[in-house]
Amino acid sequence: MSTDGTDLANGGLQIGKEYPPAGEADAIKNLRELHLKVHGVTPGTKLRGEHPKQHGGVWATFQIASDIPAPYKVGLFQKAGTYRAFIRFSNGRSFDDRDPDVRGMAIKVFTSRSEDESPVNQDFILASHPVFFAQNVQHILDFLIATSTGTPAAKLAMTTFPKLIGFTSLATKSPLQMSYWSQTPYQLGTGAVKYFAHPALEQPQPQPDLVLSNSENSLREAMVEQLTRRKIGVTFDFGINPQTDANTMPVEDPTVEWMSAPVRLATISIYPQRFDSQEQMQFVENTAWSPWNFLPEHRPLGGINRARQWVYSDSQDMRHQANGVTPAIPTGRESF
Repeated sequence: MSTDGTDLANGGLQIGKEYPPAGEADAIKNLRELHLKVHGVTPGTKLRGEHPKQHGGVWATFQIASDIPAPYKVGLFQKAGTYRAFIRFSNGRSFDDRDPDVRGMAIKVFTSRSEDESPVNQDFILASHPVFFAQNVQHILDFLIATSTGTPAAKLAMTTFPKLIGFTSLATKSPLQMSYWSQTPYQLGTGAVKYFAHPALEQPQPQPDLVLSNSENSLREAMVEQLTRRKIGVTFDFGINPQTDANTMPVEDPTVEWMSAPVRLATISIYPQRFDSQEQMQFVENTAWSPWNFLPEHRPLGGINRARQWVYSDSQDMRHQANGVTPAIPTGRESF
């Protein structure tokens, strides 16, 4: 039973609608407290609570397609156009790129088209696995409690978190050649969607000898090799899997993959550039990406996103205050 009285066990779900479970507010409160406690005990410079290691932040163009089907011409995708974007590639947990992990692609689109307009950021938070490992806020709170008291993730995968099996993997190619998914759903018009970014098939491919080094920073090194040394750009197809059945594609359970026909909305073009200067790396470190940096038409949906609104904000405030830095508020017009 959800908080609005809907009988979830017997169907009755509607497309694009949220169904917060009873007790979620208390679970979010407890999750925030434990998250700050876990990430606040580490001495030294405070890093992001999630995806702490960056491979780099790169500039790109975000070109809205001209042939988007009418139901999806909403908000950012209302009409064809090109925006500037800033994209952070990262590791989920590990600081050694040779370890199994989930990789992240966080996209910040600057929606102003004029020098006179103040930019409004639309962020898309994607990861290199199509589904999330926890069903809801209570589930992820249980996971954090278990891991903070020393229970191995492998043991949890065999019991209450089966989606952890295969959730992380060894990197075999550059972050510029991986696919990424939002895992959690978002509003698009009156419906709900999950986003994806896949390397476009029709583009120049890096030479076969562009392989990962045996280095803890091998993923950043691969990006430097391609974008800076060889000056080879990369394009991604950005699109959605729309919710077509509210029961088999639930908003409130991100462990379920949505298998509806994909719809391409935009093309991301990352052009050749140098991105690993100390100044730019620090700028990325002080910049925040969040599902809750959004245009009204693209509101985050589901319990995991409702928790992220507070957990991400808490983490950002804690690390900026502890590190004595002012948060970077990018405009899309920076140069380094």
